[in-house]
Amino acid sequence: MDNTENLAQGTGSQRVSPAPVFSAARSLRLTPAQRVYAAFKRLLDILLSAVALVFLSPLLLLTALAVRLDSKGPAIFRQKRVGKDGKVFRVYKFRSMSTEAPKNVATAELKNATEYITRVGKVLRRTSLDELPQLWNVLRGDMSLVGPRPLVVTEAYTHQLRHSFGVYQLRPGITGLAQTNGRDLVGDDKKVAMDREYLRHFSLWQDLKILFMTVYVVFTRKNYAEGDEVSVPDVTASPAQEEPASQKRVS
Repeated sequence: MDNTENLAQGTGSQRVSPAPVFSAARSLRLTPAQRVYAAFKRLLDILLSAVALVFLSPLLLLTALAVRLDSKGPAIFRQKRVGKDGKVFRVYKFRSMSTEAPKNVATAELKNATEYITRVGKVLRRTSLDELPQLWNVLRGDMSLVGPRPLVVTEAYTHQLRHSFGVYQLRPGITGLAQTNGRDLVGDDKKVAMDREYLRHFSLWQDLKILFMTVYVVFTRKNYAEGDEVSVPDVTASPAQEEPASQKRVS
């Protein structure tokens, strides 16, 4: 049984454990000041996500209606993802693929991903509007507005690297450092290297910069790709990169 199978079966206990080989070194720990900021950030997440859900409710309702009218199936897509401390939770997104699409599989692992994406789904994914229901995950405490993107439970390699670096001390985010520095063109190793850098410099100033950069990236559609379209070299460079990485959509 390989690591992917172990991770998938581990979701029954609502926690995903790291493989021992990745658990030893290189892990970063939050400083006392960063732990204080983490508590303050949680209060900000509650306030901002609640306000956003109220303010954006007309857009959320219209988007849900468009999804339902465009294709068969529910408006909201739910999927198991790995969150803080390795705990598994259900992430909410507007459904952008047909109901025939494989379940619990990262988009990058689908060689024919574009065949499953619906007409409305194309617009939602290009504009990142499909992520808006995750404001509910933020309000619940599953996620934060900013942080490493939550992994699908079967992404064993990246999950193990995150454990080894201590990334799971943080709540996953709707947007993160990788989404503003390469977006869909970031390989596994560089993605985790950026997760580690985010943890190292965890602060209000860094989160504000990422939020502003996210607006720019979304509106310019910079580094957007789907599934097997992600086949170009990484657009970012990192000193933590030690070997070639497979290319995956960060979603």
